Amino acid sequence: MNSPFANIFLAIQQQIQTNVATIKYIDQDLGQLKTGTRPPVAWPCVLIDFEDFNFENLGENVQTAKGTVVLRLGFAPYSNSSQVTPSTYLQQAIGYYDIEWALHKTIQGWAPGDDFGSMIRTSTSTQKRTDNYRVRELRYSIAFEDYSTKPGQQYTSATIVVEDEIKL
Repeated sequence: MNSPFANIFLAIQQQIQTNVATIKYIDQDLGQLKTGTRPPVAWPCVLIDFEDFNFENLGENVQTAKGTVVLRLGFAPYSNSSQVTPSTYLQQAIGYYDIEWALHKTIQGWAPGDDFGSMIRTSTSTQKRTDNYRVRELRYSIAFEDYSTKPGQQYTSATIVVEDEIKL
């Protein structure tokens, strides 16, 4: 892949799949969790998106890119987690906290390749929803340099004319 975003996406997907076995579905965020019906995912899921990228010129068409990778961690509803919930069910109901923690530990400080900076958590939040699905947003900053449009050196072959006739 040539796109830095494609490479970051694939590296994150592989990192999560390798290190957080409880995550059952990892994909691009195409609005799957915004549907009014049952979302077309397996639970728990992580949906990956890129937001708020800013670019700064370094010269010669080289740019730095800095932005946010958003990991939307989705869970199907399990059960109540109130103080009267039996402990067996309570542990399962709040187990998403442990999954979120495992996801964070595998991403924080990790770089998705030699050409990218480390991912650093900047915020987390819970989406307010009208259905029973739980969605946590974990935001990580990342930076990289883009050399894809830097002009290459232009070499022009020299034309040499040799005259083999010597005139006196």
